Amino acid sequence: MRRLRASRAEIALRGAGRRGMTLLEVFLALAIFIGALTAITQIISTGSRAAIQTQLQSEAALRAESKMAEAVAGAINLQTANNVAFEDDDAWAWSLVVADGTHVDTMLLTVLVTHKTRGGRVDGQSQMARLIRNPQVFLDAAGASSSTGLFP
Repeated sequence: MRRLRASRAEIALRGAGRRGMTLLEVFLALAIFIGALTAITQIISTGSRAAIQTQLQSEAALRAESKMAEAVAGAINLQTANNVAFEDDDAWAWSLVVADGTHVDTMLLTVLVTHKTRGGRVDGQSQMARLIRNPQVFLDAAGASSSTGLFP
């Protein structure tokens, strides 16, 4: 019976050698924690950069659509323009290339919108092309019809 029940002194002596963690275990746990923290920080940083890039791409597409609509509507001259800054933000610039279209009396408009960092690196851009009828054809037809007196 004495063998089955250990005295309190024996229990205390057995646990006395193993009360806490060794210095090696502490350093190992610390290294694992720092490695995990570094990995999580890198994931967050990559996600943040991707979100900013996506936001810039979306804004570039919207600005390109806006400039294309202005060109088609005649709000801006249909002449080639390079790196014209937007009025609301100097970091954004647009370019318009006007070329002859593939068919008679058509024009190919190409709008390129870019966003540059303060260092001059392009970090967002969008390009859009549209084939339109040459507006001069309509003006010539209107002038001819008014001079012939066909329409009152």
